[in-house]
Amino acid sequence: MIGVVRVRNLEFQGSHGATAAERRSTRRFQVDVDIRADLARAVESNRFQDTINDYDVCALLVDIGKSKANRLLERLAGAMMRAIQQRWPGTEVEIEVRKLHPPCPGNPDYTAVRLSSAET
Repeated sequence: MIGVVRVRNLEFQGSHGATAAERRSTRRFQVDVDIRADLARAVESNRFQDTINDYDVCALLVDIGKSKANRLLERLAGAMMRAIQQRWPGTEVEIEVRKLHPPCPGNPDYTAVRLSSAET
């Protein structure tokens, strides 16, 4: 039984950005993630150890987001995706990482990158 564990609008403060000035301060980021996996065991057992616990997903992503600074959102999203797949092997992951109110012309609400491990 294939299912999706979904987290939306997870927020953290991080020191990611293209310039040294951006990386010296913190900015707000948001993450959306879909983790596709076989959830049949969890459906039957009703036990946390048989599922992809959303609390654990959130803690993992916030930890990565608050740690080492990255210049590119692509690098940050890739690190998050790899960490999820290492923790829960056999999963397919789609992730979007948004930098809120980036220092860009036109004052956008956010810029983002979306990565997917699913084969197209």
